[in-house]
Amino acid sequence: MKLRGTYLASALLTAAVMTAPAPAQQTEAANRVTLSAMGGHVMGNPLAKQKLTEYMSYTCSHCAAFEKESYSALATNFVNNGYVSFEVRNLILNPIDLSAAMLARCGGRTKFFGNHRALLLKQSTWLAKFQSTSPEVMKTMNDGTVPQRLKKIAKAAGLDTLMKARGFTAPQIHACLSDQAEQDKILAMTKYATDTLKLSGTPSFTIADQPLANVHSWTALQLKLAALPQ
Repeated sequence: MKLRGTYLASALLTAAVMTAPAPAQQTEAANRVTLSAMGGHVMGNPLAKQKLTEYMSYTCSHCAAFEKESYSALATNFVNNGYVSFEVRNLILNPIDLSAAMLARCGGRTKFFGNHRALLLKQSTWLAKFQSTSPEVMKTMNDGTVPQRLKKIAKAAGLDTLMKARGFTAPQIHACLSDQAEQDKILAMTKYATDTLKLSGTPSFTIADQPLANVHSWTALQLKLAALPQ
Protein backbone atom coordinates (compact mmCIF):
# COMPACT_ATOMS: atom_id res chain seq x y z
CA MET A 1 0.00 0.00 0.00
CA LYS A 2 1.43 3.40 -0.96
CA LEU A 3 1.70 6.02 1.76
CA ARG A 4 -1.30 8.33 1.44
CA GLY A 5 -0.98 9.96 4.82
CA THR A 6 1.85 8.66 6.97
CA TYR A 7 1.36 11.42 9.51
CA LEU A 8 -2.44 11.29 9.77
CA ALA A 9 -1.93 9.61 13.11
CA SER A 10 0.19 12.52 14.27
CA ALA A 11 -2.42 14.92 12.90
CA LEU A 12 -5.05 13.22 15.04
CA LEU A 13 -2.86 13.61 18.09
CA THR A 14 -2.12 17.24 17.31
CA ALA A 15 -5.79 18.00 16.74
CA ALA A 16 -6.48 16.98 20.13
CA VAL A 17 12.48 -21.14 -4.11
CA MET A 18 11.94 -22.74 -0.54
CA THR A 19 14.61 -24.23 1.71
CA ALA A 20 14.46 -27.67 3.32
CA PRO A 21 12.23 -28.14 6.40
CA ALA A 22 13.80 -27.35 9.76
CA PRO A 23 15.29 -30.15 11.85
CA ALA A 24 13.03 -31.40 14.63
CA GLN A 25 15.21 -30.00 17.41
CA GLN A 26 14.76 -26.45 16.04
CA THR A 27 11.00 -26.41 15.60
CA GLU A 28 10.45 -24.24 18.69
CA ALA A 29 12.57 -21.30 17.48
CA ALA A 30 9.58 -19.41 16.05
CA ASN A 31 7.91 -19.55 19.46
CA ARG A 32 10.63 -17.36 20.94
CA VAL A 33 9.68 -13.66 20.99
CA THR A 34 11.92 -10.82 22.13
CA LEU A 35 11.87 -7.04 21.81
CA SER A 36 14.35 -5.11 19.70
CA ALA A 37 15.96 -1.88 20.87
CA MET A 38 13.41 0.03 18.79
CA GLY A 39 10.50 -1.84 20.35
CA GLY A 40 9.68 -4.17 17.48
CA HIS A 41 8.74 -7.79 18.18
CA VAL A 42 11.33 -10.33 17.06
CA MET A 43 10.39 -13.92 16.24
CA GLY A 44 13.15 -16.50 16.55
CA ASN A 45 16.79 -16.21 17.47
CA PRO A 46 17.54 -12.52 18.23
CA LEU A 47 21.23 -13.25 17.44
CA ALA A 48 20.44 -14.78 14.04
CA LYS A 49 22.93 -14.05 11.26
CA GLN A 50 20.18 -12.69 9.01
CA LYS A 51 17.83 -10.14 10.57
CA LEU A 52 14.65 -9.65 8.56
CA THR A 53 12.32 -6.77 9.44
CA GLU A 54 8.86 -6.01 8.08
CA TYR A 55 7.48 -2.47 8.21
CA MET A 56 3.72 -2.82 8.11
CA SER A 57 0.35 -1.16 8.56
CA TYR A 58 -2.78 -2.80 9.96
CA THR A 59 -4.92 -0.99 7.37
CA CYS A 60 -2.80 -2.20 4.44
CA SER A 61 -4.45 -4.99 2.44
CA HIS A 62 -1.07 -6.13 1.10
CA CYS A 63 0.15 -6.56 4.68
CA ALA A 64 -2.83 -8.78 5.42
CA ALA A 65 -2.07 -10.80 2.29
CA PHE A 66 1.57 -11.16 3.34
CA GLU A 67 0.53 -12.49 6.75
CA LYS A 68 -1.77 -15.07 5.20
CA GLU A 69 0.75 -16.22 2.59
CA SER A 70 3.92 -16.22 4.69
CA TYR A 71 2.66 -17.46 8.06
CA SER A 72 3.69 -21.12 8.02
CA ALA A 73 6.49 -21.05 5.44
CA LEU A 74 8.42 -18.16 7.00
CA ALA A 75 8.53 -19.83 10.41
CA THR A 76 9.09 -23.40 9.22
CA ASN A 77 11.58 -22.85 6.43
CA PHE A 78 13.56 -19.88 7.70
CA VAL A 79 13.04 -18.80 11.33
CA ASN A 80 13.15 -22.35 12.71
CA ASN A 81 16.46 -22.97 10.98
CA GLY A 82 17.97 -20.43 13.35
CA TYR A 83 19.75 -18.26 10.78
CA VAL A 84 16.87 -15.82 10.17
CA SER A 85 15.01 -13.74 12.74
CA PHE A 86 11.81 -11.91 11.83
CA GLU A 87 10.91 -8.57 13.37
CA VAL A 88 7.64 -6.66 12.94
CA ARG A 89 7.73 -2.87 13.10
CA ASN A 90 4.99 -0.33 12.48
CA LEU A 91 4.71 2.17 9.68
CA ILE A 92 1.55 4.02 10.68
CA LEU A 93 -0.66 5.34 7.89
CA ASN A 94 -3.68 6.73 9.75
CA PRO A 95 -5.42 6.92 13.15
CA ILE A 96 -7.24 3.59 12.67
CA ASP A 97 -3.87 1.96 12.04
CA LEU A 98 -2.51 3.54 15.24
CA SER A 99 -5.43 2.16 17.27
CA ALA A 100 -4.85 -1.35 15.91
CA ALA A 101 -1.09 -1.09 16.50
CA MET A 102 -1.65 -0.11 20.13
CA LEU A 103 -3.97 -3.09 20.61
CA ALA A 104 -1.53 -5.49 18.94
CA ARG A 105 0.89 -4.74 21.79
CA CYS A 106 -1.65 -5.66 24.51
CA GLY A 107 -0.49 -8.37 26.87
CA GLY A 108 3.23 -8.02 26.28
CA ARG A 109 5.63 -9.73 23.90
CA THR A 110 4.21 -13.25 24.27
CA LYS A 111 0.78 -12.12 23.06
CA PHE A 112 1.98 -9.95 20.20
CA PHE A 113 2.12 -12.34 17.25
CA GLY A 114 -1.29 -13.80 18.14
CA ASN A 115 -2.81 -10.32 18.32
CA HIS A 116 -0.98 -9.30 15.14
CA ARG A 117 -2.32 -12.26 13.18
CA ALA A 118 -5.88 -11.88 14.50
CA LEU A 119 -5.99 -8.20 13.50
CA LEU A 120 -4.71 -8.91 9.99
CA LEU A 121 -6.89 -11.95 9.33
CA LYS A 122 -10.00 -9.94 10.34
CA GLN A 123 -8.85 -6.73 8.65
CA SER A 124 -11.56 -6.60 5.97
CA THR A 125 -14.27 -7.08 8.62
CA TRP A 126 -13.23 -4.35 11.03
CA LEU A 127 -12.27 -1.89 8.30
CA ALA A 128 -15.70 -2.31 6.70
CA LYS A 129 -17.35 -1.78 10.08
CA PHE A 130 -15.42 1.43 10.64
CA GLN A 131 -16.20 2.69 7.14
CA SER A 132 -19.92 2.17 7.79
CA THR A 133 -19.85 4.41 10.87
CA SER A 134 -22.51 7.11 10.73
CA PRO A 135 -21.49 10.70 9.93
CA GLU A 136 -22.80 11.76 13.33
CA VAL A 137 -20.46 9.39 15.16
CA MET A 138 -17.55 10.26 12.87
CA LYS A 139 -17.88 13.92 13.84
CA THR A 140 -17.08 13.01 17.46
CA MET A 141 -13.84 11.14 16.67
CA ASN A 142 -11.61 14.16 17.34
CA ASP A 143 -13.27 15.06 20.63
CA GLY A 144 -11.58 14.31 23.94
CA THR A 145 -8.11 13.16 24.91
CA VAL A 146 -5.96 11.00 22.65
CA PRO A 147 -6.82 7.76 24.53
CA GLN A 148 -10.51 8.69 24.30
CA ARG A 149 -10.18 9.23 20.55
CA LEU A 150 -8.39 5.92 20.05
CA LYS A 151 -11.04 4.19 22.16
CA LYS A 152 -13.78 5.65 19.93
CA ILE A 153 -11.99 4.40 16.83
CA ALA A 154 -11.56 0.93 18.34
CA LYS A 155 -15.24 0.76 19.24
CA ALA A 156 -16.41 2.01 15.84
CA ALA A 157 -14.28 -0.61 14.09
CA GLY A 158 -15.19 -3.42 16.49
CA LEU A 159 -11.54 -3.80 17.51
CA ASP A 160 -12.58 -3.86 21.17
CA THR A 161 -14.83 -6.87 20.44
CA LEU A 162 -12.00 -8.61 18.59
CA MET A 163 -9.67 -8.13 21.55
CA LYS A 164 -12.30 -9.28 24.06
CA ALA A 165 -12.60 -12.50 22.03
CA ARG A 166 -8.87 -12.93 22.61
CA GLY A 167 -9.38 -12.76 26.38
CA PHE A 168 -8.77 -9.09 27.13
CA THR A 169 -11.09 -7.15 29.42
CA ALA A 170 -12.46 -3.67 28.72
CA PRO A 171 -10.13 -2.08 31.33
CA GLN A 172 -7.13 -3.86 29.79
CA ILE A 173 -8.10 -2.68 26.31
CA HIS A 174 -8.48 0.90 27.53
CA ALA A 175 -5.10 0.69 29.28
CA CYS A 176 -3.44 -0.48 26.05
CA LEU A 177 -4.98 2.39 24.10
CA SER A 178 -3.80 4.83 26.79
CA ASP A 179 -0.19 3.65 26.99
CA GLN A 180 1.92 6.66 26.04
CA ALA A 181 5.20 4.71 26.10
CA GLU A 182 3.89 2.18 23.57
CA GLN A 183 2.48 4.96 21.39
CA ASP A 184 5.86 6.69 21.39
CA LYS A 185 7.56 3.48 20.22
CA ILE A 186 5.08 3.03 17.39
CA LEU A 187 5.46 6.58 16.13
CA ALA A 188 9.27 6.40 16.47
CA MET A 189 9.31 3.29 14.27
CA THR A 190 7.19 5.11 11.70
CA LYS A 191 9.51 8.12 11.72
CA TYR A 192 12.57 5.89 11.31
CA ALA A 193 10.95 4.04 8.41
CA THR A 194 10.02 7.18 6.51
CA ASP A 195 12.80 9.61 7.45
CA THR A 196 15.84 7.33 7.73
CA LEU A 197 15.05 4.33 5.54
CA LYS A 198 12.94 6.37 3.09
CA LEU A 199 10.33 3.63 2.79
CA SER A 200 7.36 4.60 0.64
CA GLY A 201 4.93 1.73 1.01
CA THR A 202 3.78 -1.21 3.10
CA PRO A 203 4.74 -3.91 3.56
CA SER A 204 8.40 -3.07 3.11
CA PHE A 205 11.30 -5.23 4.22
CA THR A 206 14.88 -4.81 5.34
CA ILE A 207 17.68 -7.28 5.97
CA ALA A 208 20.35 -6.01 8.35
CA ASP A 209 18.55 -2.65 8.26
CA GLN A 210 19.01 -2.37 4.48
CA PRO A 211 15.76 -1.95 2.48
CA LEU A 212 14.96 -4.59 -0.12
CA ALA A 213 14.06 -2.78 -3.33
CA ASN A 214 10.81 -3.80 -5.04
CA VAL A 215 10.01 -6.47 -2.43
CA HIS A 216 6.48 -6.08 -1.10
CA SER A 217 5.08 -9.61 -1.13
CA TRP A 218 5.85 -13.08 0.16
CA THR A 219 6.52 -14.32 -3.38
CA ALA A 220 9.29 -11.77 -3.84
CA LEU A 221 10.64 -12.01 -0.29
CA GLN A 222 11.05 -15.77 -0.16
CA LEU A 223 13.37 -15.65 -3.17
CA LYS A 224 15.59 -13.18 -1.30
CA LEU A 225 15.56 -15.31 1.86
CA ALA A 226 16.37 -18.52 0.01
CA ALA A 227 19.45 -16.86 -1.47
CA LEU A 228 20.87 -15.72 1.91
CA PRO A 229 24.04 -17.41 3.20
CA GLN A 230 23.46 -19.58 6.27
